[in-house]
Order: sequence, then structure tokens, then C-alpha cells
Amino acid sequence: MTEFLNVTQPYNWTMVQAFLYRRAIAGIETCEAMSYSRYFDETEFYGQQSLKGLSTDSVTLSSSWFKATYQPQQQRFQIELRLHDPDCRQAVLANIARVLDAHQSMPMIEQALLDAGFTLADVTPGIRLPATWSPFEALIRAIVGQQISVTGAVNILNKWIGSIRVATPNIKHFPVPRELAEALSHVDTPILPMPKARQQTLLAASQYAQDQVLSSQDSINALLDIKGIGPWTVNYVLMRGLSAPDVFLHNDLVVKNQLARFALVSPIRPALAAPWQSYVCIQLWEHANT
Repeated sequence: MTEFLNVTQPYNWTMVQAFLYRRAIAGIETCEAMSYSRYFDETEFYGQQSLKGLSTDSVTLSSSWFKATYQPQQQRFQIELRLHDPDCRQAVLANIARVLDAHQSMPMIEQALLDAGFTLADVTPGIRLPATWSPFEALIRAIVGQQISVTGAVNILNKWIGSIRVATPNIKHFPVPRELAEALSHVDTPILPMPKARQQTLLAASQYAQDQVLSSQDSINALLDIKGIGPWTVNYVLMRGLSAPDVFLHNDLVVKNQLARFALVSPIRPALAAPWQSYVCIQLWEHANT
């Protein structure tokens, strides 16, 4: 089926595409010049409900898929969808809009960035906060990415997730908590070149997410009880997994370096951008990439 997703303007597709491209997991996500596509687990939009007689066991359902092609002249995305049950169409479209940050008010965010201390020349026109498909995916990405570069984390995820998906060729989406927990119970250390303690954190996080849906700030804050998960990880999940607009990653190394750089000329005060501090963070990341 084909749908259309209107986008508030200005919209910086070049920035969004580059952001998603750097973090794309092979076989799950594809970023092309004017489009972003990915496989996903449709059952997450139904909870315990059945898919019109289809099993809700993700092992028995092939992955669903979408492709979002940006059409700048029409100020919209064309969305191609492959679903098992069309009744989840609206929920899936809403999540696509969240991932692409299609509906934010740019004048309000631009003013918030100026209030924080950026000059107009410092602000990326039409800046957006691209999100992960789910809070659980954001959680796993955050744990794997602790103290290493984005490229390093993606390389690990490509090898690890690829090895998990080999056994289930019809499943192309990011593994669900149960699948990751099973994989981590007999993980091959060379596939996960990280300390054993971090592997245990991944296992504990996957087990937690099997029993607790990561759909609220409270459920995500509770992750702090897991050894190896601190404020940076929780805030990353809130910002990119829930698309919370007012989260600032104070302990992020890139953010700290950029704040120090700006302090030499004109200090940035993230709190003055509330309730849009997440966009201060993404703006600092953007400056690090340029």
C-alpha cells in the first residue's frame, strides 16, 4: 500500500538522511539519496492481540517493511508499506513520522536554540531529531555504543545482529528482547568485542524488556537499577527511543567537547532551550560532524 506523510517546513532531509545513514544496520535499514527504508516487527503494534488469525509469535511472521521517499516539492514523504494486517497502518505511520521527526514546529525549535546561545549562523536550518524505531533498539544501541564511536558501535551491531538473523532468514527486523536474550545466553565473545560486564548488561536489559514494555519515562528510568546502565544510557533512550524533546546528554563526550569549543566564543546554556533541550544536543552533534 502507498500512503503520504506531510512534513512541516523547513525540513532538512540532507541532515536526517546523513544521520540515519551513519547508524544504519545492514540488512535492516537502507538509506538512499532520497529515501529511508527498514524492516520491522509488526506485532509490537498489537501487544497480545492477534493479527486477524495470524500468530503473534514473531518467529512465524516474516518482517514487515516500509520505504519513505522524500518529495521536497510536495513537502511530504511517499510511504510504501508492506504489512500483514492493514489495521496497524495508522500506528506504523505515526512511528515513521516520529523516526523522521516530520511534524515538529521549526520556528519554536529555532528560537529555543537561539535562546540557548547559538547564533543564527550556528543553527542548522530545518534541523530534526531522527529517532530509533523503538526504545528497546535505542537501549541496545546505547549499551553497545558506550565509550566507543558511532562507527565502532554500528560495526559491532552489523556483525552481531547479522549472526542472529542468519538462523531466521524470514526475520529481517531488529531482534526483539526474547531473541537477543537467547542469543546472549550463548554469545561468542569474538562477535561482541566488549567487556564481559557489558555483555551481562545487554542480557539483563533484554530480559527486563521482555517483561516491561519500554513505553514511558518511568519504565525507562527504572533501567538505572540494572548494573552497567547509567544516566547517559537512560537519557539516550528517552531522547532517541521515545523522542522526548527536552533531554540533554550532559555526559556525552561529543557534547562536552562541543560545549567547550563554543565556550571559547559564546557559551551555550542548554537549560535556556527548555522544553527543547534535545535539539541543543542534536545541534552540537551536527557541529561535530561538519
